Amino acid sequence: MTHPDQPALPLAETPVGEIAARLPGSTAVFRSFKLDYCCGGRQTLASAVEKRGLSLAEIERSLVALDQQPVTAPDEPDDIIEFILSRFHETHRRELPELIRLARRVEQVHAGHPDVPLGLTEFLNAMAAELGSHMRKEEAMLFPMIRAGHPMVSAPIAVMEAEHEDHFAALKQLEAMTANMEPPDDACASWRALYGGLRKFADDLSEHIHTENNILFPRFSHR
Repeated sequence: MTHPDQPALPLAETPVGEIAARLPGSTAVFRSFKLDYCCGGRQTLASAVEKRGLSLAEIERSLVALDQQPVTAPDEPDDIIEFILSRFHETHRRELPELIRLARRVEQVHAGHPDVPLGLTEFLNAMAAELGSHMRKEEAMLFPMIRAGHPMVSAPIAVMEAEHEDHFAALKQLEAMTANMEPPDDACASWRALYGGLRKFADDLSEHIHTENNILFPRFSHR
C-alpha cells in the first residue's frame, strides 16, 4: 500500500474507492463487510462504516493486516524457506482469487470500452494454475529436499528456475495486456483496484523469483 518514503493512508478519513485502488486485497475486505467501494467509493471509510453500523476499528485492523508483511529475506536457509512460504506463497494464494474476480467484473461491465483487457480473466486463471502447481512442487519436494540436505537437489532447482522463466514471461504478457497496468482516466473503482492489485502481484512474483534464484538456490545448486 505504501512505499518506504510514503506515509500510510489515514484509513478512517480516506475515501473507500481510494483505499480499494491503492491497497490490494482491500476489495475482499469491503465485500466481506458489505461496504460499497464502487458507487459509494467517494465516501470516507469512517462514513461508510457508520452508515452500516459496523466497527471501524475491526475493519481498520483487517485492512492494516494486508499491509504488514516482511520485505527482507532472512539469512538462514530454513528461515528463507519460511519467509518464502509466508511472504509469497500465502500472499499469492490469498490475492489471486480476488484479482480474478475483479478481472471478470471489469471484462463484463466494460466489455465495450476500447481499453478493456479482454481475455485477462482467462489469462489470470491460467497463471494461477501454473503458479499453484509450481508452489505445490516446491512445498512437497524441493523445500523438504533442501532442508534434508539431499545430494540431488540441483535437479529440481533447475526445474524450478526454468519455470521461473515462464512466470517472468507471463508477467511481461500481463503488462502488454493491461497497458503496463495503468488504468484509463475514466476507469471505475473496480478497474483501478484490479490494476493496483496486479502491480502488487507483479512486484511480489518478481521478488519471489529473485529470493529463490539469487538468495536460496545458489547455496544448494552445483553447476
